[in-house]
Amino acid sequence: MKMISRLIALGSFLVLAGCGTWTAESYLHQDIQGDSFNACLAREYQDRATSEAYVDCNWVDTAVIVAKGRAAAAGETVLPFDPATRGVLPSDLPELQDARAKLMAALDDGGRTGDRACACAKAQRYYDGWVEQASDNKLGVGGSYFGGPGGPVQPDRVEAEKAAFYEALTACSLQAAAGPWTIYFGFDKYNLTPEAQSVIDQIVAETSGPLSVVGHTDTSGSNAYNQALGQRRANTVSNALTAQGKSLCSASSAGETQLAVQTGDGVREPLNRRAVVGGC
Repeated sequence: MKMISRLIALGSFLVLAGCGTWTAESYLHQDIQGDSFNACLAREYQDRATSEAYVDCNWVDTAVIVAKGRAAAAGETVLPFDPATRGVLPSDLPELQDARAKLMAALDDGGRTGDRACACAKAQRYYDGWVEQASDNKLGVGGSYFGGPGGPVQPDRVEAEKAAFYEALTACSLQAAAGPWTIYFGFDKYNLTPEAQSVIDQIVAETSGPLSVVGHTDTSGSNAYNQALGQRRANTVSNALTAQGKSLCSASSAGETQLAVQTGDGVREPLNRRAVVGGC
């Protein structure tokens, strides 16, 4: 009885997929414009569906990909495949679940907006391709449609999709700041000099992730005064960075407690009058 039910379900699925072949053509030839995440994702799925249809002649998988691509083109939120529901071998599932968690973290951390959107769309396309190839045994011996374990048919294709995914994920993920960068101030000052501004510009050009700023002072003045002065320096640098579109996780003061050059109390040391910018 279970086998009959599976065959009926399989037949219905193939009929629906076959019907999809007649309507997929319009999507495969659609001119999808824009550089938003959804537009890029719709184009990525379009490219993959075209390959599935005309290179692999796999209209069953084409119908699934087309449905996801059309949803993306319509502005819907389209999530990557859940490998636990796709006929993946149990031995392959942990790695795929870990990879999906990393992709979702990147997507949820601003990956669907800004200049990483298309890279993240590409990462999702290749993740779905990896899952699809890892569960491609649907109709063969041990196929998932017949209650078997499923798994891959072409292991080399699995590895190719996996490698492409991790390459795209690197571009999709926020990169840690290289740094740290040090910005110096005049005695009892917290304004940016032209030299300090050039460091700000360098930080903006070289980073893509959130930043932290810590203000410091020398030992001239009281502890309380220097704590406040360090915070003013941190705020000045933070404001300059956010004015150029950078995000920050913290802007704090260490006052005179973390000296770059060790001195006694009451010493005006230029290398201690600074703000340090780093990653979060």
